[in-house]
Amino acid sequence: MKRHLVAVLACAFVLGGCVSASKLKDQESQTAAQQKRADGLQKDLDSAKASADEAAKKAADTEAGLRSQLKAGADQLASLDTQQASLNTQLAQVQQSNKDLKESLDAKKGELSKKVSELIKDKDSLSQKLAAATAELAARDKELAQTRDEKAALEKAKEEELAKVKQNYDNLTSGLQSEIKAGQVTITQLKGKLTVNMVDRILFDSGQADVRADGKKVLQKVGSILAGVADKDIRIEGHTDNKPIVGDLKDKYATNWELSTARATAVLRYLQDTAKVDGSHMVAAGYGEFRPVSPNDTAENRALNRRIEIVLVPRE
Repeated sequence: MKRHLVAVLACAFVLGGCVSASKLKDQESQTAAQQKRADGLQKDLDSAKASADEAAKKAADTEAGLRSQLKAGADQLASLDTQQASLNTQLAQVQQSNKDLKESLDAKKGELSKKVSELIKDKDSLSQKLAAATAELAARDKELAQTRDEKAALEKAKEEELAKVKQNYDNLTSGLQSEIKAGQVTITQLKGKLTVNMVDRILFDSGQADVRADGKKVLQKVGSILAGVADKDIRIEGHTDNKPIVGDLKDKYATNWELSTARATAVLRYLQDTAKVDGSHMVAAGYGEFRPVSPNDTAENRALNRRIEIVLVPRE
């Protein structure tokens, strides 16, 4: 630009060779001013160019930075897309897992509901069984209590019965002391049964069924005690030895059955008619030789088998 100004000035000088010195000086002054101004402009231009270059560099740097940031953003976005895809995959898996879990939960819920229903039925059944068992237990307790009461009542009745039997035993023993001492009468007490055993010779003559006078005295003693016994059955039993009936006596008593029965009946009739024992409580039975108390091998043993037994037994 400087060269351009110098050329302009040279031309002006040639063309104006005839210009005066003062004008030339003015022109030079103007030219210097213009040169100075041109230099200032050049300087401003250079400064502006440097600024423009610096701005261009900064712009290039900025563009490079922005491009780098854009690339980083793109890379980050790609990474985010990858992460999003992974998250979408995970989400799909979680959703599928949740679906599977829900289906499994629904199935288990159905099973649990069924089991709960079954348990409720079992509970109701057990409650019914428990109620039935409780009722049965209560019934058994009641039955047991009743049984205990009955047992207590039976034991009390048994004690009272034994007391009565003992009282009857004591009364008979006391009233028949002489006969007992003479061995004509024995009295036994066993399991609530009281037996008065009288040998036949104290009551009857041999082969006869009529009560002797001495025998009537004994029966009167016995009857006076038995007349006060209202809660017993009285069984009069006739027994013989095993010797068969022979001779003329056979016409009256064909066997020992008939003789033993006739003797038992004679004792019963005397007790009822004379001793006033209630006949509804008595029974006569003849056993012949079939219930011996001793072997029929000696005269003494046979004498023991020929007997009348008066047995007091509980009333049926």
